[in-house]
Amino acid sequence: MSKIGLGCGVFSGAYGPAPQEAVEDTVRTALSSGITLFDTSPYYNDSEIKLGAALLALRTEFPRSTYKICTKLGRYGLHRADFDYSAERVVASVHKSMQRLHLDYLDIVLCHDVEFVDFDKVVDVTLPKLFKLKQQGLVRQVGISGYPLNVLLRIAQIQHQRGCPLDVCLSYCNFNLHCQLLSTYIPLLRDAGVKTIISASPLSMGLLSQDTTPEWHPASPELKAAVTQCAELVNTYTKQSRSNKEISLAKIAESFAFSLAEADIHLVGAKTSNEVSCALEAFLRAQKLQLASGGKYDDADLQQLYVKIQQILEPFAKYTWPSPPPDV
Repeated sequence: MSKIGLGCGVFSGAYGPAPQEAVEDTVRTALSSGITLFDTSPYYNDSEIKLGAALLALRTEFPRSTYKICTKLGRYGLHRADFDYSAERVVASVHKSMQRLHLDYLDIVLCHDVEFVDFDKVVDVTLPKLFKLKQQGLVRQVGISGYPLNVLLRIAQIQHQRGCPLDVCLSYCNFNLHCQLLSTYIPLLRDAGVKTIISASPLSMGLLSQDTTPEWHPASPELKAAVTQCAELVNTYTKQSRSNKEISLAKIAESFAFSLAEADIHLVGAKTSNEVSCALEAFLRAQKLQLASGGKYDDADLQQLYVKIQQILEPFAKYTWPSPPPDV
């Protein structure tokens, strides 16, 4: 699989309009650029349907063997009542996803947001059924996704102890400019037998995008204020800089997050061809800079800006917001 994957949650319309024609262009650009993994979920509105239609339209250019699909099951809405981790729903969800995606097997299926569901249900009902579908060839790899790393690790350890280790673990918002917890958990997940670790949301669900933070974002007011301070620093820098290089908080954030070499795959959302190209440029830039392992910008002023941002966000390096939130 490619080191960078396309997060297709943006096709849902939650981050702005995503018409089918644009989705098809985005998928074509991704495949043409060497991106081979596409991540989606039934929870992301009609993301599976749009992605499936795009892949169907492009099947002559890009046959099934040229890409891999990661989808999820178990979460179908915002609230706890919208979760269904029953064995029956596992089977139904896998078949429904195959239908929407126009596929006869799924490369990766993840239990979606496992922290919302009773632990015993995940390890005693849902995962065993999913591994049976793997034995039948309907699913090639089985895994979990979620936010609290301690929950992900505990499930991985239980599966390892039972002799049925997870193939994939997807963590989001846990390695970025304001949080670096994932780097400490990766060795533990490896010890628990997890083969593929995916790091998602380098911009922390839009928090680090330099635009106005979404109202629904679960970060604390203190972290949001700190990020706003960073964005203001970047704005000041761009106004005063003599460089013709376009700098933004999002670009700095991506350069940092994408340089976590220990992660097998980095997911980034892109709903246009241009966004795909920008994401690939950011990934290549990150490999050159290696900020996560102590690398530096060549430009002294830009490096000074980066250090200031680090200093502002350092108090939040181990901060996480509650998940599930108390009102769900």
